[in-house]
This record gives sequence, structure tokens and C-alpha cells, in this order.
Amino acid sequence: MDAKKITVYFSLFFVILIICFFLTDFFLSSKNKEFLFAFWTYFSEILVENGLLLFLAIVFLPALILPVSPLLALAGIWGESNGILTACVLGALCLTANCCWTYWIARLFGLNLVNRFVLLLRKKPITIPEGSGNPNFFLWSLILRLTPGIPFIFSNLILGALKMPFHLYLFISTPILTCSSFGYIYTTAGLISGDFVNLGAGIAIILCFFIAGKVVLKKNKNAV
Repeated sequence: MDAKKITVYFSLFFVILIICFFLTDFFLSSKNKEFLFAFWTYFSEILVENGLLLFLAIVFLPALILPVSPLLALAGIWGESNGILTACVLGALCLTANCCWTYWIARLFGLNLVNRFVLLLRKKPITIPEGSGNPNFFLWSLILRLTPGIPFIFSNLILGALKMPFHLYLFISTPILTCSSFGYIYTTAGLISGDFVNLGAGIAIILCFFIAGKVVLKKNKNAV
């Protein structure tokens, strides 16, 4: 199985989703746009005012292919009045919980679940060559986690469907999700409060994460 092909297919699918979003935005009437904006404003206010609902949303909503970053941004706003470090830790725990339950669902259903998406882009489903073992799971997980444009939920489903060892899955996923949580939440909290220390810390975490990802992917681009 070629992990690079997986990256291309799911990146393409994500681009198609973005194009559909912009086309929808173009064809929507101004009243519908106002309704969607008002709905998002109302929904986000409810989440920010209720921490339990906010962090439950982080656990479950990404499974609907919703972006994680807006939810983490709301967690940053929540953290302004409840503690930024608390928000970061809770955000990391909720992201980890999401990647755990979606992993096990995908593992139970197998490759059929992943191929429901892949078959939208090509006729031949993903298969694992017999006798290939698990030598490339580490690199596959790094590629899926660190490549920009691959939705969070797709990485979870692919790695679960491929039956990646759960301990290795958590070993790689947890630090990456923790960096994402801390980076986005600190950045948002810094923007909202005007605290340049928090803003700088968040941006630094995101930049370090991005640079480290590029280095790892470049180093291993011919290894999979």
C-alpha cells in the first residue's frame, strides 16, 4: 500500500470540499448567508458559555468532518476567563479522546469504511499487500498527521482501518494533537486579550510544529 497515494487522494477530496464550500457561498442568497452567520454566532456563544458542551463538541464534532481549529479557537476564548492552561490541557485530552473512539470504530469496520471515501476519487479500493507486515505504520501515521490539508477525522479513520497498533497510534498522535491544542488555544487567547506573550507562544508552537513536520516528511519522503 502506498501512503503517498493516500495523502494525494484525501488531500484532493479536501480540496473538492473547499471548492464546494466556495461555490455554495457564491450561490447562497444574502439572507441565507446572514442566517448561517447568525447560527454560527449563536452556536459559538453557547459553547463558550458552557465549557462542558464546548469540550464535548471537540470530542464528537470532528467526526462529522468539521474543522477542529474553530473549536480550538473557541476553547481559547473560553480559556480567557477559565484559565488558558486548563483550556489547553482539556483541548488536548478531548482531541485524544476523539482520535481514540474514531480509531476503534474504523478498526471494527475495517477498510470498508475508508474505501467509502476513496471510491469517490478512484475505482480501485485501498488494499494492504499480503505479507507486508507493519514496517511502515510509523511513517504512514506521520505523513497523515503532518501533511497539511488532510482532515483530522480522515487520519483517524485510515490508521484505525489499517489496524495500526493502538499503542503506536497514541504514541504518535498524542504529542501532535497536544501541540495543535496548545498552539491554537494560546494564539486565540492572545488575540482576544491582546496579550502578546500568549500570542507569541501560540504562534511559536504552531511554527515549530509546522517546521518539524516539514523536516520529518522531507527526510522520509522516499521511505514509504
